[in-house]
Amino acid sequence: MGEAAAAVRAGHRDALEWPVAAVLARAAWFAILLGLTVQVLVLVAKIAAGGQSSRLQLIVDVASGVTWSALVCSGVAVGTVLSRHRAAMMGLLGLFSAPVAWAAAKGVQRGVQSMLGVPVETIGPLVYQVGIVKTLEYALLGVLLGRLVRTPSSTLRTHVLTGLLVGLAFGGMILLLNYMHASATGAGLPVARIVAICVNELLFPIGCATVIYYVARFADRRSAIERLAAGGG
Repeated sequence: MGEAAAAVRAGHRDALEWPVAAVLARAAWFAILLGLTVQVLVLVAKIAAGGQSSRLQLIVDVASGVTWSALVCSGVAVGTVLSRHRAAMMGLLGLFSAPVAWAAAKGVQRGVQSMLGVPVETIGPLVYQVGIVKTLEYALLGVLLGRLVRTPSSTLRTHVLTGLLVGLAFGGMILLLNYMHASATGAGLPVARIVAICVNELLFPIGCATVIYYVARFADRRSAIERLAAGGG
């Protein structure tokens, strides 16, 4: 038994040198893939609903979406590594990372629009209102995922369902804000735009919850290896 434990410790010696940054880097890569995937699915849904999207607009959307996803998911993921037993900390990280990610995504969006020579989106009340909703959304999502992470019986399914429920609640608010803004300006909200908002606001929290699940499992395995190497069994 002792020899087996020693062999495992020796076999994983390199793994013990992995810094916390390795876990966060994995979260960032997952989040980038999430951003790319969601934007492609949003584009497909928009076209299926009769909308149109140019190549330049796709570039703008991908740049903005990837920036948002990478920052907000990585921000919440910090809690799974540094404070996996404190749901409140993950909520605070979501509360902090969401507005930062939203501002960065809008900054990247406007920068890419300017570089490509397409109309630059105006920063109006709707942008700030949606930003506030997203801040509350990811603060709540962080708290809920923090509780799931510390629950040994939690599964990928529970994470996905949590992301879905949060997405339905806050995505509905964001859709309502867009509808109210369109009505106030005398313009209707196109069906393609409605579909794009629904797909985007549902898939991102589901995807982020999935990223957190796998990052937490990765961190748990790393912690188990460290305990074994330290002789903790």
